Amino acid sequence: MSQEVSTPVVQFGGVEVDMRLREVRRGADAVRLQEQPFQLLALMLDRPGDVVTREDIRQRLWPDGTSVDFEHSVNAVVKRLRAVLGDDAAQPRFVETLPRVGYRFIGTLEGGETRPRVPAPAPRPRLVVLPFANLTGDPSHDYFIDGFTEELIAQLGHRCADRVGVLARTSAMLYKDARRGAADIGEALRVDFLVEGSVRVGGNRVRITAQLIETRGETHLWAHSYDREYGNCLAVQSEVAAEIAVELKRELFPPAQAAVPTRVPGAHEAYLTGRFHWNRPGSVGLRTAVTYFDQAVAIDPGFGRAHSSRARAYLSLAEYYVMDGAEALRIARDSANRALAIDPDDGDALVVIGEARRVLDHDPAGARAAFEKVLALNPSSVAALRYYGWFLGVRRLDADAIAAADRAFSLDPLCIVMQMSAADVRYLARDFEGALIRSRHALAMEPDSDRAMRSAAATLVQLGRGAEAVATFDAVGVDPRFSALHGDDRLHAIRTRLRLE
Repeated sequence: MSQEVSTPVVQFGGVEVDMRLREVRRGADAVRLQEQPFQLLALMLDRPGDVVTREDIRQRLWPDGTSVDFEHSVNAVVKRLRAVLGDDAAQPRFVETLPRVGYRFIGTLEGGETRPRVPAPAPRPRLVVLPFANLTGDPSHDYFIDGFTEELIAQLGHRCADRVGVLARTSAMLYKDARRGAADIGEALRVDFLVEGSVRVGGNRVRITAQLIETRGETHLWAHSYDREYGNCLAVQSEVAAEIAVELKRELFPPAQAAVPTRVPGAHEAYLTGRFHWNRPGSVGLRTAVTYFDQAVAIDPGFGRAHSSRARAYLSLAEYYVMDGAEALRIARDSANRALAIDPDDGDALVVIGEARRVLDHDPAGARAAFEKVLALNPSSVAALRYYGWFLGVRRLDADAIAAADRAFSLDPLCIVMQMSAADVRYLARDFEGALIRSRHALAMEPDSDRAMRSAAATLVQLGRGAEAVATFDAVGVDPRFSALHGDDRLHAIRTRLRLE
């Protein structure tokens, strides 16, 4: 999270805070503030003497609204901040608690400027595309409809890049067939607009109806229907995305005419079926997805999206340890290069190239360039944000890594993968309390998640909470990702030592 302050160094009561380095100095001691304590301190210093309410803190520290244990979380942040400042809750000099209300900075700022300004990013409206309803009554068309929903999300993310935040598919799909009002969905997902619609297939024709709704007032802003041949839906998807983008911001920024990626119906159908299986939970559908992507590129070798989807599927095979990681990543890179030869701006292909450059080539400059190109084309790309966050984290650019992972999660708040990515970068930043909070949020979303339990176990070890760590180790065992983070020998030694203690 890159932020600017008007006063780089703030002094009060023998404490010196470097707002740019996020460092607190007391005498000869210097301590670097973690992300959440820094944000809380910046919020209070921005309004010295004023009450910072608990809701103010929630909005600054957990803007995605995912803190399932807010009271415990905020208390832990305040405790860490007081420890760094050398403050005492019973007799505070700097941070005063106002029970059930919030906190207040009561120290005396030294120097001329009394308000270090840490501006929050300008809020952007948020939008979610809900799964379109299947009015055909035949579940065999679900793959086509799910693929249409996913394509519309991607098109909106690209066309509305700097104007609206588009939530990712995972969060949207949890509302498939859910009978909830627009206002309820808007409140649950913190979105200002939603797009919903239906698809009806008859013979070789498809009728797609879409509408744009403002969530707070449940106001219909725009609606339209499209009748097309069943094999030509991609042009319709581009048209619908373009019209919604125009209605959202009422600005004319003529979108580039999207090229139809394939005119071969069999290739397109295989591609959509592959995407359907690729989007199944975890690693369940990855092998099947690859089979269908192979069919698509065999039928039409010039089908760029099928190549890039095949690349992403192999990247996931590496990530889930379904096959040897280096081998899978080399295959993924080959498919990504084929996709980029057809479309140099293919976001999925660029994400794979970024990971290949990071892992296989040890080329950080090349990896950064690939990730940043995707985000320039589509700032709402959760895949690019997630992998970029990991790239920044392993290079110890902690604040930027956390900002990227949190941005990805804010765009897909109901996706456990995004939640765990936010935990991973905090672990790398040695913010073990923050990593544990995120891991537990993930467990609240999916109690049987091995990955979330292993992440919680790892952070418990780092926090010295041995009994809890042992119980978690015994519950979930050890997988290659966990071993890679901590080392098998060291991990088993920790388990043995904890048992002896």
